[in-house]
Amino acid sequence: MKASPLHSPRNPATRGTTLVELLCAMGMMVIAVGAALVTFIGIQRSLATSLYQVNAQSDQNRVFAYLRRDLRGASAVQITAQGTEVTVTQSTQSAPTLNLNLGLPLLSLLGAPSSATTTANTVRYYRQGTSIIREFNGAPTQLTDSATLFQVSRSGTLMQINAAFQPRFSLANRPASTAATTVAAYVHLLNASAQ
Repeated sequence: MKASPLHSPRNPATRGTTLVELLCAMGMMVIAVGAALVTFIGIQRSLATSLYQVNAQSDQNRVFAYLRRDLRGASAVQITAQGTEVTVTQSTQSAPTLNLNLGLPLLSLLGAPSSATTTANTVRYYRQGTSIIREFNGAPTQLTDSATLFQVSRSGTLMQINAAFQPRFSLANRPASTAATTVAAYVHLLNASAQ
């Protein structure tokens, strides 16, 4: 009896996969999976670095927003510790007042309320380690934990603030860092007298 042509060992339709073909296919699959894994890890590290950078910039914006607001409303500013600490005194009224520019005859009708008293709030900024601390009437608040420099100087009614922020992150349980961002800002004191 003759073998049917459908079941012939030379027929490619019934032929199985050889070990060499299987090993080649597995090798190509390992290379593709390895390339995908390396790409994924690179993207993940890049995203983590970007997030740490965004957090450092957010901290920077927060620090300068608080400083600008407090310095613009300051009635007195004192710089100590070689410029690494600044104390701001702000006068506030306990009763609301009405400030209108109505002309001289009408101003005589608007007298200051006799119960209005002026109180002072004290705000202190300083760097402790890598943190910049804002202390409002003795209650401290940490504004950032990535500061490497905080320096304040004054020239008349112009305040100069220099600060550096360095985002830190970790790769494979090793601390790493990117370049620090150094920022200089100028604030004009609106209410404080020139010293």
